[in-house]
Amino acid sequence: MNIVTYIRRSLSARLSFWVVSCVMLLFVMALGILFHYSRMAVRDEAMEKATQMLEGTLLYVEGTLHDVEVASDNMKWLVEQHIDTPDSMFTFSRKILENNPNLYGCSIAFEPYYYEEKGQFFSAYSNNNGDTIQTEQEGSEEYEYYYMDWYLISKLLNKPYWVEPFRDEDVGGIPVDEYVTSFCQPIHDKEDHVVGILSVDLSLSWFSKTILDAKPFPNSYSVLLGRGGTFLVHPDSTKLFYETIFTSTLEEPDPDMTALGKAMIGGESGYQVLHRDGQDYYVFYKPFIQTGWSVAIVCPESDIFEPYNRLQKNLMFITILGLCLLLFFCVFVIRYNLKPLRQLGLSAEKMAGGDFNVSIPDSKRRDEIGQLQHSFFRMQKSLNDYIKKIRHSTETLTQRTEELEKAAEMAKEDDRMKTAVINNMTDKMLTPINIIADENDLIRQEYKNLSEEEMAKHVDRMLENTETVTSLLNQILDAADESGTSGAYHESSESSTPLSNEDPVTT
Repeated sequence: MNIVTYIRRSLSARLSFWVVSCVMLLFVMALGILFHYSRMAVRDEAMEKATQMLEGTLLYVEGTLHDVEVASDNMKWLVEQHIDTPDSMFTFSRKILENNPNLYGCSIAFEPYYYEEKGQFFSAYSNNNGDTIQTEQEGSEEYEYYYMDWYLISKLLNKPYWVEPFRDEDVGGIPVDEYVTSFCQPIHDKEDHVVGILSVDLSLSWFSKTILDAKPFPNSYSVLLGRGGTFLVHPDSTKLFYETIFTSTLEEPDPDMTALGKAMIGGESGYQVLHRDGQDYYVFYKPFIQTGWSVAIVCPESDIFEPYNRLQKNLMFITILGLCLLLFFCVFVIRYNLKPLRQLGLSAEKMAGGDFNVSIPDSKRRDEIGQLQHSFFRMQKSLNDYIKKIRHSTETLTQRTEELEKAAEMAKEDDRMKTAVINNMTDKMLTPINIIADENDLIRQEYKNLSEEEMAKHVDRMLENTETVTSLLNQILDAADESGTSGAYHESSESSTPLSNEDPVTT
């Protein structure tokens, strides 16, 4: 028997099925609403978490950049106050690194031949390699610093400027090989002419560590874009300085990626959803005000909704387990409560088979099933009484029928006998009746010619045959009285006067 047939035949299974179906429908509706708002809440919480971490990272980095700017401003004032003593520039260059351990290097560079005694190149450069601070004269035929971006851009703009990160290579006595970004600002003489550039370097590895540590979720990562969209910080080091955010869109156009890149290099803030490698990512981005760069935190959707997915799985497991327990409970309770009905059904089947004395269980329940049991019990009792009456009536009717059948057989037998007797008597009566009739005809025709003696002879003959007929009729009446089936005829016969010899003969 399959499950469908079982449900169709079992009332408890149908009731349990409908109860669980209704509860499941309510659960689905409630869980659907719960999951919808839970997903929104989890997303909002995740977005808030990522945004706060992005804000925290920006504040930390911007605070560091501000500290660098303040340190550079203070040092610029000292440099301009002692611009006539070039050797003091080495002291100032070294001092700023000592006071600011986060700085990687510092250059106090001047225009060619600004100090004639120093020659064409004069730049006091100090480097902090983490253990010691080294200072040297920077600039040579191999490294014409006044053509470098960090020097030239700030000079032309005549204002402080954060240059794009670049690779600082060893071109002098101090071994260096590091990607750095520099805050540069012009140095003015007493006539307010630009005579040099003060540049302080911040290692890009510090940026990378600070930004890459911003991971609100296990699989999230951060990137830093330059002004033109170049990757300055990225977990994939092969992309650094060689690829931009738009590089991947050259071979396969991606409107979302293009829009994200334009928004980031445009200095906008916000978030955007990207679909990459078969997965959705939430990208939260915000610019650095000082540098014009933009930092972004990339969070896989699976990480953002991991608590939601875990909650969903747990709730689904609990719901399925609860429905199974509810189904088991319903089946058990309903089967227990419907047990009297099953017993009544079995008793009804036996009664339908003719066993009206089958025992019907009674209970002390006062509900509908208890009332049904009591009613069924009373019905069985009334039915048994009625059947007993019917049986008694049937037995009486059968007995009377048998008696009637016997009486009918006897009546048939009497009828046959009576018929035989009547036929026999009738045959015997024909001869005397015929004789009487012949004598009567003879007397009527010949009474004038007959003598008195002949006439008496003929009359005697008629009387003799008349007595014969009368005797036969009396025998027939006696046979009818004995059979009991000819009372009326017998009464009429008894009330009639039998013929006698003294009856006149009509001539």
